[in-house]
Amino acid sequence: MAQCVQSVQEFIQDSFVPLVAALCSEEAERLTRKNSLSFAELVKPFCRLTSEVHMRDPNNQLHIIKNLKIAVNNIITHPPQPGAIRKLLNDVVSVSQPAEGLVANVITAGDYDLNISGM
Repeated sequence: MAQCVQSVQEFIQDSFVPLVAALCSEEAERLTRKNSLSFAELVKPFCRLTSEVHMRDPNNQLHIIKNLKIAVNNIITHPPQPGAIRKLLNDVVSVSQPAEGLVANVITAGDYDLNISGM
């Protein structure tokens, strides 16, 4: 059986970390690429705090967290390829169309007839 050198609390704290999304300007990305790093990779050494962190929950209760670790990920802002966009749009439209021969419920609202079908 494998032995774990971490306590249960340390293991859970390392497994379930807060995730922060980083959105950088083109200039910031260009500067970090000089060192062959992304912005998230550049700040990674500073994402583990060795001191106690005081945080408040929505009920304003104070919680003390030791050895807080934060994960930083870059947000990808490149749009998908036109072919992928077309495929996604076709998939959404085909899924939302009612099946052939399905009897629809008609509700009249003013001058409009609304066809409601169960999927």
